[in-house]
Amino acid sequence: MSYPDATFSGPTTIRSLSLLLLLVCASAAPAQDTSSKNTATINAEIERLQKSLKDKPIANPDMGNMNSMIGDTLKDAQAALSAGRLYLCLEKLGQAEDFLAGARSVDDQAAAVKDNLPAFESLWNKTSIELAAFTGSPRKPEQAAVRALAEAAQGRIHPLLEGGRGFATATQPRDGLFYMGQARGEAEFAAFLNKLNPPAKPSRFPFRSVLTELQALQEKTNAAFQPPRSIEMHPRFIALNSALKFARELDASRAYAGALYQYLEAVRHFGMLDATAPEAAKQAALRGAVEKLSGSLGSQRDDSIAKLFLERAGSQINKPEGSQPSADEWRSAQVILEQVLPAYYGTLKPAAPSQGRAERTATLTLVRWPYT
Repeated sequence: MSYPDATFSGPTTIRSLSLLLLLVCASAAPAQDTSSKNTATINAEIERLQKSLKDKPIANPDMGNMNSMIGDTLKDAQAALSAGRLYLCLEKLGQAEDFLAGARSVDDQAAAVKDNLPAFESLWNKTSIELAAFTGSPRKPEQAAVRALAEAAQGRIHPLLEGGRGFATATQPRDGLFYMGQARGEAEFAAFLNKLNPPAKPSRFPFRSVLTELQALQEKTNAAFQPPRSIEMHPRFIALNSALKFARELDASRAYAGALYQYLEAVRHFGMLDATAPEAAKQAALRGAVEKLSGSLGSQRDDSIAKLFLERAGSQINKPEGSQPSADEWRSAQVILEQVLPAYYGTLKPAAPSQGRAERTATLTLVRWPYT
């Protein structure tokens, strides 16, 4: 996607940017809900986790950097909230809640479990029963981005529980505790999202299955997985295939908001395979485009999932004074504008018929269990 006086690498053109701006501005209305009650609720949750970490730091010596990692993620969440990036704040908050609960599980249960598999199984069974309610059909938040985050959190619970049990059996019982704790953290985060008040919002986003889009992207991913790039960019391919796998699981369970969110994340990872950072002369145009779209998005239709990605792009290239974005952050922001947003608007169209294949196919698995 290109902008006036700037030419970015990518498949799109100035005309496609103009069309995208028309799509956004044609339905422009008040921006996302940032009601004082929701802001206060979110800020209180951040402060609760910060206090918990301060009062009871993670003590396990094998997780020496966990305190700083969780603390930094909570600071990022608070900074995003202060900057009015509500959905990015929630995304960061969910990450912190996940890792804190995982680390707490290790700290609190490792001494009791040790190498005792029956002790682990007893704890696992109890936890599984407690979290069963979150793997069913709990109330879903009204707002699209909040619903997407909640569905994604709910969708991780069972795989994390099973992953914990797998590690406990394959290696040693205490190795499953972190994943089991993460499952609890995801459940707690989903429950928190369900408490947020729905905004006085525009019409709902017309969610549908994105299976056709996921199949097409998986085919492109399989074709791109060739040496030397498959070796040099192995972590990126792992993240890409993880997002695709998770999106298909959510889509199959009709959690269409979460599926769309993960599909768009997969689009971003795929775009990063070939993305090049914009030259200095083009960076101001990219900043301007992100700012313009961020200011106009939020419409008669609930486009908060697209807003989440724009907030991420804005945070990547609009740093505090004196801090410069990395080349990877420039690439990510550019991919969000050039590829993620068009993919998002593409899902407004009816789904194309799924292409059934009679020939034999192979499944490429690049995901560290359960999620990387």
